Order: sequence, then C-alpha cells, then structure tokens
Amino acid sequence: MSLESNSELPKSNTTLIHAIISNKVFIAQNANASEGKGYHCFQTHKTLKYYPLCDDFGPMNMACVLRFIETLNKEIEAHPNSKIVYCVPKGRRELTNGVFLLGSYMILFLNYTSLEVSKAFSWLDTTLIEHYRDATHLKSDFDLTLLDCWRGLERGQTLGWVRTSQPPPAPPGQWGQCDVDEYEHYDDPMNGDLHIVVPGKFVAFKGPRDLGGKVYHDDRRGFRHFSPGYYAEIFRSLAVTAVVRLNEPEYD
Repeated sequence: MSLESNSELPKSNTTLIHAIISNKVFIAQNANASEGKGYHCFQTHKTLKYYPLCDDFGPMNMACVLRFIETLNKEIEAHPNSKIVYCVPKGRRELTNGVFLLGSYMILFLNYTSLEVSKAFSWLDTTLIEHYRDATHLKSDFDLTLLDCWRGLERGQTLGWVRTSQPPPAPPGQWGQCDVDEYEHYDDPMNGDLHIVVPGKFVAFKGPRDLGGKVYHDDRRGFRHFSPGYYAEIFRSLAVTAVVRLNEPEYD
C-alpha cells in the first residue's frame, strides 16, 4: 500500500512503503526522508539505538520503546492533517528494529494484541527481516522472533509492569512500574549497567570487581568497572535482599 499518488514519497525501485495504522502511520525503507504535500517523515535511528556486545542487534530496550511512543505521538499531534511516515535505514536488521518499535507502540499505546500486531505485518516478506539472536559472534542456535518480543510486552502490560496510561497524579516518566528516566540512568554502563527485569523481584547487573578501595574504575578502553560497594546503596533502595553471582568471581 503506497501513499496517495498526489503526495507520494520520493522513492526508488527498492523502496518499501506500507500503511500500518489506519492509513495514518506508514513505515518506509530506502525512501527519501523529506517533507512533501500530505505527508511528514521522521526517523529515530540517530536517537534510539541498540548497542551490541557481539553480533546481536536487538531487540531495542524498554527505554527505546517508551521514547518511541513519545516521539510518534508528538509527530502525530504536530501534523494532524498529514500521513506520518516512519523512515528506517537500509538493512534487514534496521527494518526489523523499526517494525519492532511500531508493533510495540500498537500494543502498549493502542492496546492491540500481539497476534493482531503480527497480522498487521503479515505482508512483510520474511527475507526482509532477521530474527534476534544471542550476544555472541558464533552461529545463532536460538532465534527470537518479533512475535516473541511482542508477546513479552503484552504480558508485561497485563501484569501492570508497563502502562501508557495511569490514574492521576502519575509522575512524569512513570510508565506503570517502569520509570524511564531511572531506567536510562542505570542502563548506562557508566552508571552501573543495571536493569530491573521483574519489578519487585529480579535485578540483573554487571558483575563487580575488587578495585582496591575505589568505588569505580575506568580502564584504557573506556569501560567502567564497579566495586561491590558501589551497588550496596542502589540495592537497598531497590529492596534487594539476596545476590546470586553467575559470572567468574572478580572480588573477594
């Protein structure tokens, strides 16, 4: 499905353009992301990024999903009389992440089910996208599909872990039990590389090191390492009562 002939997006023979939400929101790839009569283009690949460890490329984290919802809503509100075109860069992985974000918006903000979202993208040729994989450089032995990710979001929404609407007075940045500002702070490797995986139950974090009395240390590569003491106050604030080490010990 393309834009109307009198307001077509500049495109080539390899351009992909398809309506996703009520002929209002489109996804496009290999398109000229410029303005035109009847449509407005936007991109997020420079602001919402996945930082790989190895050959992994996603899925985008929870903060990226929530920031995308904010961004898309602002674009719709700012251009009420235009078709909104979400332009993603060239590549299977880039298209996969773009589809993931749009589908996440449909689940968390429009209350679609994961199966309804999957059907909305049923036109998408599987050769154009790529399954998510583990963070290694080895051949993947487990594929995580877009539907798997959307089902996870749907389950989190059902449990109240993440919500796009809350009874007032909801503090700014609070999405259910997810504080997006706090999430982004601790997600930063310079602030602990820490995530609340299951609210009130399970926290995952980078294994600490014995730093000879220092709270943290930046190595020559620019990576920051933390002492066990760095996490102590954070864990108290999160009501953590037990720590299980899964990596090799690097502290006494």
